[in-house]
Amino acid sequence: MNRLAVDSAAFPEEHRFNSDLFNSEPEKIPAEPDTLSEEDKQEASRRVPVRIPNAKPIVTWILCGVTVIIYLIQVGTQQFMGTDLPLALGAKYGPLIRLGQWWRLFTPIFLHGSILHILFNMYALIILGREIEPAYGHRDFLIFYLITGFAGNVFSFVFSPQTVSVGASTSLFGLIAAQGFLIYHNKKFIRNYQRAINNVIFVVVINLVLGMQSGIDNWGHLGGLISGVIIAFLAGPAWDIRINSSQNGLELYDKVTPSKRLIAFLLTFLLFASLAFAFR
Repeated sequence: MNRLAVDSAAFPEEHRFNSDLFNSEPEKIPAEPDTLSEEDKQEASRRVPVRIPNAKPIVTWILCGVTVIIYLIQVGTQQFMGTDLPLALGAKYGPLIRLGQWWRLFTPIFLHGSILHILFNMYALIILGREIEPAYGHRDFLIFYLITGFAGNVFSFVFSPQTVSVGASTSLFGLIAAQGFLIYHNKKFIRNYQRAINNVIFVVVINLVLGMQSGIDNWGHLGGLISGVIIAFLAGPAWDIRINSSQNGLELYDKVTPSKRLIAFLLTFLLFASLAFAFR
C-alpha cells in the first residue's frame, strides 16, 4: 500500500474547553458575616446553587478502549502475519470504495498508522470527550462522533480518492466544532467567553496548518469540521435555567429537543452520503 495519510497533530490541552466555565457551585461566603460589605451581603442573599449535567464520559472511554484494542490487533497481525490486516480491510481508499466497500468510510475512524498517531488522537479524544459527552449525552455523543468521522472520510474520498487514510482525527475535528458551538450557544453562562472562543479558533487554525504537511489527509479534517459545524449549529446544546423544586434550587437544561438533534444528525448524514454516492 501507499504511504498512509494520517494526522499526528495534537490538540493542546491548554486550549481545551473547560467545564469550569460553567460554575455549578455558588461562591463560598466567609464565615464571619460582619466582615462583609452591605453589597456583598445582598449579593450573597441572591445566590442559589445551580445544578449542571455531570454525566461521566463513558462512551469516550469505550471509544478509546475499542480503538486501542484494534490498534493492538493491527500490530499483532503485522508482526505475525506480515500484514496489517485491519488496515488492509478497513483503510479509506477510493478505488476500493468505488468497488462497493462502503464500510471504508467508517472503519478508518478506529484505525491508526503508528503509536504516536494513536497516542495523540486518543489524548485529544479524552480531552474533548470529557467536555462534550456530558453536554450531548451518551447516545448523541456517539452518533456525533461516528457521523463526523464518516463525513471526514467522505470528503477525503471525494477530494483525495487515491490516498490511503486512517485515523480518528476526522471525528476529532467534528468535536472541536461541537466545542466551539457549545461555547457560542451558551456564552451567557461562560466566564471569559471571548477568550474561550478564541482558543477554539486557534486550535482549528493551527491544526489545519499542520495538516498541510505531506502525509496528512487534511481533506478528512475539513470534512469532519464542516459536518461538526452543521450539526452543532443546528442542534448543539443550548442551556437555560429552570426551577427544580425537588432539589430546592435551579438547574441548567438543554432547550434543544432530542427530535431536533436527530433531524440534524439525519440531514448531515444524508448530505455527505449523497456526496459520496455522487462521486462513486
